[in-house]
Amino acid sequence: MLQFIFGAMMRYLFTMMMGLHLSAAFAQAPFVGIAQHVLPGSVHAWMQPVGKTALPITVIHGQFSGPVLTLTAGIHGDEFPAIFALQQLAQNIRPDQLHGTLIVVHLANLEGFHGRRIALSPVDEKNLNRVFPGRAEGTLTEQIAYFMTENIISQTDYLLDIHSGSANQTLLPHVYSPVMHQAPLDEKTLAFAKSLGIPQIVLYDERPHDPAHSISYPNTAQTRGKPGLTLEVGQLGQRSAEDSALIVQACLNAMRHLNMLDPSAVNGSAMVASTAQPKSQPVLYRKLVEVHSPVTGIFYPLVKVGDAVVSGQAVGRVANYFGQPLETLYAPVAGTVLMQKETPPIREGESTIDIGVLQ
Repeated sequence: MLQFIFGAMMRYLFTMMMGLHLSAAFAQAPFVGIAQHVLPGSVHAWMQPVGKTALPITVIHGQFSGPVLTLTAGIHGDEFPAIFALQQLAQNIRPDQLHGTLIVVHLANLEGFHGRRIALSPVDEKNLNRVFPGRAEGTLTEQIAYFMTENIISQTDYLLDIHSGSANQTLLPHVYSPVMHQAPLDEKTLAFAKSLGIPQIVLYDERPHDPAHSISYPNTAQTRGKPGLTLEVGQLGQRSAEDSALIVQACLNAMRHLNMLDPSAVNGSAMVASTAQPKSQPVLYRKLVEVHSPVTGIFYPLVKVGDAVVSGQAVGRVANYFGQPLETLYAPVAGTVLMQKETPPIREGESTIDIGVLQ
């Protein structure tokens, strides 16, 4: 009898030790970064000082080990749907069921947001998405870029920068998947892009490969060997709930692709339903071709986003201020209209329409 009891106790202790060993194998260490110390299975949200501004940041540090995914809104302060999408997402992810870490930069350009500026900061008239990797002693926009390079990108494994059409622009939802001509990185980046479930993906290799002159936020991640995407959803400077919902779905799809989410890791039935992976294959475009206006005047579009156009097709016209025709604009290539200026003012040399050319 004693031998039976002793054997049962030993089996119990062995089972407990194995459970502890497995738990330790999958558990996370605390997240240490961005001047914060976040325990596994917890959430921390704060206003991070940067120069004379601050960035609203949330870190959701999962209970279990996994990748670090950064989601960013408001690089351009007049692009609103992602701001609301990331608020909703951050409020509904359960850290006790999360594998990995989610860094949410809710609004990267606070001055541009409150100044209602298209792309630029009213403080220094700079475009945050054109000054990376930034400078520690530069203008405010350059300081923000430097902080995000040194403290956000350095911590992340995957980055998703979320944009929309400004008040003057309509667009078809699409993803930019950079091509660095580095096979492992390009394959990982494209798989990440496809996972979002957005039907249009633009492959482009026009950004610099020099980490010291990376220019844009996602490209800064790419030049450091980390997949960085740009997601474009929303238009005309609006705050559409439908656009925000599409962004939430894309983010959840990405997290599922990275094995960060179990069904129980998301609160709310609507958000759980959104975690299904996309079933259809996206359309791939090998580049974007802009149609520029050769004159200054009033722009009249002759197509709309989503339209298929052929080379030589009239896609717009420009008139003078009396309504008299100045120029007709023609598509230089065949493809799909992905973006278009919708407001009348146009200056010589400005882009009016962006056509996606199929791969």
